[in-house]
Amino acid sequence: MLVRSQRLLSLILSLVVAGTVVACSRADGRSLPPPDPASTTTAPSTPALPTTPASAFTLRSTSFPNGQILAANLTCQGLGTSPDFTWTAPPADAVELALVVRDQTEGGYLHWVVTGIDPTTTGFSGDGLPEGALTAVNSSGSSGWSPPCPPAGTGVHTYEATLYALKSILPVEAGAPGTPTVALIEGARIAQASITATYSPDAPVPVP
Repeated sequence: MLVRSQRLLSLILSLVVAGTVVACSRADGRSLPPPDPASTTTAPSTPALPTTPASAFTLRSTSFPNGQILAANLTCQGLGTSPDFTWTAPPADAVELALVVRDQTEGGYLHWVVTGIDPTTTGFSGDGLPEGALTAVNSSGSSGWSPPCPPAGTGVHTYEATLYALKSILPVEAGAPGTPTVALIEGARIAQASITATYSPDAPVPVP
């Protein structure tokens, strides 16, 4: 009788343990249904900030009109006077401006290299440079403006005038060699503005 009671008790305990295991397995999160996508939330992405456009830095001239023909007075057909230029404000961190005029058709022949231009100035006329400006030696071997005078029969020449905004004061003096000075200018530039004009020794040019 005692043995039968022990067997019955053991059977009852086994059933209780089995029921507990089944209940636990059903309560396991693995048996839960997947979450409703509509109830899930996604962290909002940070909107991209708008890009602030850089300030325009432009160069203009009446005797060196962009995309047009050089005025006769600038060339050897005229008086050979230097061109006039005006410009908009350079970048705020510019400490010096420099101007380079070259003949693109002749492999960058230097007609004018001007350094030491005060960045607060807005231009100069054809009869003089701003106070403190310096001129380097051009490709003709002189210091100052070299009037365009290509040989007859060489066709149309394209001249480029570039104004550079510089991040540092150039260590040059008046009459410095032109090509090394241009290299220093390009190494210190933070911005530049260019215009181009044409001239042909075989065609008449306008007088402004």
